[in-house]
Parts: sequence; C-alpha cells; structure tokens
Amino acid sequence: MCLSHREVAEAMVAWVKLLSRNYWSLNSTWSFYPARYVPDVLNILDPDHRARTHPRQAKQDDTSSRVRNVQIKYDDIASMTQELERHNIHTLISAIGLVSEETSQSQLNLIEAADRSASTKRFIPSEYSFIQTSEYVEVSENVHYVLTVYHSLLSIDPSIQWWLDAAERLKTSSLQYTRVIPGFFMDYWGMPKVKTHLQPFTFGIDIASGTAAIPGDGNNVICMTYTYDLATYLVKALDLDEWPEFSIFVGDEVTYNQILGMAEEFTGKKFKITYDSLEQIQAGNVTIPTQPEGVDSSSDDLKEITALVSRLTVNNVFDLPKDRLSDQFSEVKPLTVREFLHNAWYQSKA
Repeated sequence: MCLSHREVAEAMVAWVKLLSRNYWSLNSTWSFYPARYVPDVLNILDPDHRARTHPRQAKQDDTSSRVRNVQIKYDDIASMTQELERHNIHTLISAIGLVSEETSQSQLNLIEAADRSASTKRFIPSEYSFIQTSEYVEVSENVHYVLTVYHSLLSIDPSIQWWLDAAERLKTSSLQYTRVIPGFFMDYWGMPKVKTHLQPFTFGIDIASGTAAIPGDGNNVICMTYTYDLATYLVKALDLDEWPEFSIFVGDEVTYNQILGMAEEFTGKKFKITYDSLEQIQAGNVTIPTQPEGVDSSSDDLKEITALVSRLTVNNVFDLPKDRLSDQFSEVKPLTVREFLHNAWYQSKA
C-alpha cells in the first residue's frame, strides 16, 4: 500500500478549501489527512501490509519501522510511474490537498502515473468528506405529491469540480478505485482532549468555552466518524476483492442540537447559543463560533469558512446514504458521538 502526501500552499484560500473538507494545513509542507492515520492502524491490525508515503520532500523523523518515505515529483508522470513500479506499489491512497488548480493537477498526474504503472492496480482519490457530485437530489413527499428538486453543489462550492475531475479520470483508467466518504470528523468536538492529527478549529459548537453558533435550526443530520475509526475501516477495505464507487463509512449520526445537549450534560455548563437563519447563511452573514487558541485567521476568512460549511450543513450534504460499506465490518466498533464526547469532556464537569 502507498500513502501519498502533498505539499500544499499556506495561502488563506488554501485554508478555506481545506477546512471545507474537514482538513487542515499544518504548515507549508505537510498536511494532515485521514491517510496519515493508516500507518498507525496498520501497525496494530495487519502485519501483512506495509506502508510507503510519497511526500514531495522526504521526511526524516518518521519513527514507524513499517513506513518508508519516498520522495517524488508530482509534475513528472514518467518518474512517478517508475517509482511506483520500483517499490511494487499495488494500492495507492492519495492524500493530496485539493486546494488549487495546481494541486488538482498533481492528483490527476498521480492517477495517470498509477494507470501507467505495471504494479499499481488500485487507487483511492483524496476526498474523505461528503458525496461530491455536480448536483444532488432533494425529495419531498406528502399524501398529495412527490416533489423532486435538483440542487447544484457546484453553486455552493465550485472547487468540487476538482474532485469530479479526479473521479472522471479514474473512470477512464484501468484502475480499480473507490471514493471514501466518512462525513464530518468527530475529532473537532473533542479537541484538545482527544488523540488526533487534525489541527484545532471550531465548527458550530465550542465545548471548551461553552458557546455555540449553530447553522439553521440545528436539526440537520450530520454523519460523523472518528479519524482513527476511518483508518481502521480503510485497512479492512484493502482486503476486499471488489470496491464500490463510494465507500461510505459512518461512525454515528447526530445533529448540532444533540451535540449541544450532550455537551451541556457532560460539562455541566449551560451554553450560550446563537442560531443562524437560512437567510443569514445564504447571505454569508453568519456567526463565527469561538475559535481555539492558535487559530489566527482574520474575521473575514473565518466568516467565509463558516458560511461555506453552514451552507453545506443546511443543504444536508452530511446526511449520507444508508448503503454503507462500514456495515460490512461488524467486527469494527466505531465510537459513537456520545461515547466520544463522554470520553473527552465528562471529567470537566467537576
């Protein structure tokens, strides 16, 4: 198995796009993505798999004896093909941060190299969020009629096109592929008390400060998965003979109001709550939730990030389909949101 990391820009536009995908840029060289967790889980679960990471710059301080760093150039398809064959890479998990046309092209080049490689047969593109299509369908039913409305996701977030381009290229390749969909990551509501590689950021509810800025009425369903549970599912999926187009892994389903209720229960606090209306969200006039220490983005940038994620939430893109690959792995017991929040925050009640 190969895990591919990608250098990403440190510009604010990159931060905005990364955060809209539940990802965060650590610095100008490294990004934290779900693929970063896979070597940790491989060390625990499966001695038969060996991981290699492919950063632009080789990282020297990796302490895992089962992870080898290999330096590659994402603008050189021929040399990438040679490296994949030299290391006999069968399955490639991309963790390229799609934050610009340049990084999108890097992943397309990686797909091309994998398609040319004699050893590479499988590819997981960088996605790790909600199901990204050019449009989605909302169906309303009552006793009198069934109303089907087609909405454009591209109008909410035009950068979705980069994910669609990768999917289209994979469809025309000889590679077996799957698009990994875990919904939102639970990690954000456990920081700084939980083990995670993600950088701190507040979406909706800041449990540490006892404040909440909730999009809509707070009742939109959000599918969530803890990052280490996602990595466990990914390792399991490596052994499947066939992959679906979308591999949906869900740890739990929850709403902001339910998170709020559990947070108040476990901390013993009464939170200060603001609800942003649909009109506010559409206009971009959103309430910025309290941010953890170390987030130094400007108020304008934070408002842009919050507005984007709020629009996605109230349009129910995180309410994932029920046909989920995680259901095939009954031996995996992912954390529920209640367990996760209890583990992180119950001790703070005192």
